Amino acid sequence: MIGRCVAGVLLGFPLAAALLRLFLHALPNDGADWLIPVLILFFPLWMALISGAFAFRNAGRAWVTLGSATIAAFFALWLAR
Repeated sequence: MIGRCVAGVLLGFPLAAALLRLFLHALPNDGADWLIPVLILFFPLWMALISGAFAFRNAGRAWVTLGSATIAAFFALWLAR
């Protein structure tokens, strides 16, 4: 159980940041007008990812799934620049 919590905390933080950055990148003017609302949305999204980590059967699946999602999100950011 602690492994899923740590996976959600450590991998959920960069995943939430990357997902919100992708959202901002899709908006006009690179999302400059939406920066503050997105920053406010960051914490609830991170908490949702931490909570979602407990949906996995074991810690290994949580680490692999959240890790691959984080890598995919940062790869999408790299492609978008």
